[in-house]
Amino acid sequence: MIAATITALFSVIAIATAITLIDCWMRAHSAYASLRRQSALVKAGFVPQVEAQIVRIRPSAPRAAAATRPYARRLPRRQFVQELGAA
Repeated sequence: MIAATITALFSVIAIATAITLIDCWMRAHSAYASLRRQSALVKAGFVPQVEAQIVRIRPSAPRAAAATRPYARRLPRRQFVQELGAA
């Protein structure tokens, strides 16, 4: 009974390993074909365009950091108007 269980376990592991290896090979083959196409386009004189979602001019500034500095805080509207009227 133990031998049959161990054999079944090894069989399942072997099948899972084979499926994983085939999946990795298919993904690598697809990536290699894509790189070959891009290489051929570059050799032909075309410049590949980067996708818009990848291009970022500068990183976005964290908004919470500016609000925690005392000099960056604004006065409430009412208080600001009263100070202008008193001046």
